[in-house]
Amino acid sequence: MDETTYKILMGASAFMVAMLGGMLAATTIQQEEGLEKLRKARNIIVPSYFVLALLSALCCFTGYDSRIESASTLLVASYQALLFTMSMMVFIRPAEVRWKTVGKQAAGITVVGMILSGVMMFTDYFFCFFYVGLALYVAQLLFYTRKFMQAYRKTVQEVEDYYDDDEESRLAWIKTGFYSALAIGIVAIIIMFRPGLYMLFVPLYVAFYGFMVMWFINYYHRMKFAFPVLAVPQDSADATCCVCTVLPIVPETVLEEIGHATIAPDTRKEAIVSEDMQPETDEPMERRTEKPDKPNCIETTQLLKERLQRYIDEKEYCQKDVPSSIVIESFGINQSFFRQYMKDHYKMDFRPWRKELRLREAVRLFAEHPEYSIDKVCEMVGYNDSGNFNRDFKKMTGMTPKCYSNKSV
Repeated sequence: MDETTYKILMGASAFMVAMLGGMLAATTIQQEEGLEKLRKARNIIVPSYFVLALLSALCCFTGYDSRIESASTLLVASYQALLFTMSMMVFIRPAEVRWKTVGKQAAGITVVGMILSGVMMFTDYFFCFFYVGLALYVAQLLFYTRKFMQAYRKTVQEVEDYYDDDEESRLAWIKTGFYSALAIGIVAIIIMFRPGLYMLFVPLYVAFYGFMVMWFINYYHRMKFAFPVLAVPQDSADATCCVCTVLPIVPETVLEEIGHATIAPDTRKEAIVSEDMQPETDEPMERRTEKPDKPNCIETTQLLKERLQRYIDEKEYCQKDVPSSIVIESFGINQSFFRQYMKDHYKMDFRPWRKELRLREAVRLFAEHPEYSIDKVCEMVGYNDSGNFNRDFKKMTGMTPKCYSNKSV
């Protein structure tokens, strides 16, 4: 590589990374429960930005040396793999990140780096030790990939269970971020053997450092919906899964909103649900009751029937980010009783029942308002992701929302 080009490249990257580190340090993270580890992750990553900027500045002044460059690239890449993986883990599984463990791993990387530096300066066996270090780095990437994917799948499952909806699309940016970091880590290996590619590699990792800053800045808004799940300690989350009467932590504003809607005056709106969405029985609506095993089940069943009807009439199913547990809690009904009622009267669980209500409302909106865009209808019926909406709509109607909307014109 041309010496002048190398120095300009490293000097520019040092300036950009230092500037991004300053932006990350100035980022305000909300004082919200569950974000303590995010703040700590930010405080750990910020110094790494400045360390990388310092190393790039030193390379700018000293010029290119193949052994020094290979050793420093391996060391920096190992630190990056550790810090970025732990940051992504904090995004989705903060309870599983142990800072003592992170410190031990960082110390291990430092020891390997010191050994490699000593071998490089005082012996002729640099490349033997370098390949050992490279093998350890590859093992590190494999270990972090497995660990992250296990954590990611757990979080997706918990969030979907909490909201009774398909939520992976809203978490996919975190997986994209991790795989981007992994790709840069793999490219770093190639760079050690093909230094001419530094012209492409340096802008690539500078861009990724920029994306990390943006993810920290936007994290609160993009992940606020998942805070009720992420803020629950792992032990509490496990207990919640095992005991159906234990409800997860939810924002008070959501409870107030649902509670208010539930006890609102019975101002009936136009029913938008077809007859097959009513309980499957030949009895009139006003006479339908569950055959109880206990004396008070008749009153409980009648109360639940009335509140479900109000839930339909007032279109509360179109509200976003309201988990079924909150809906059930607003009804004042035990979860196990509610699930059994849904199974006996609707032949389905709450999640597919609410989804069908939303899709039928979407059909009505497309029929009555063909000028509405697909994104608007998707938003109005409570979907967070247009991809999920398109898939579910086509599954129910046999055609995409776009085709159905055009048919209605």
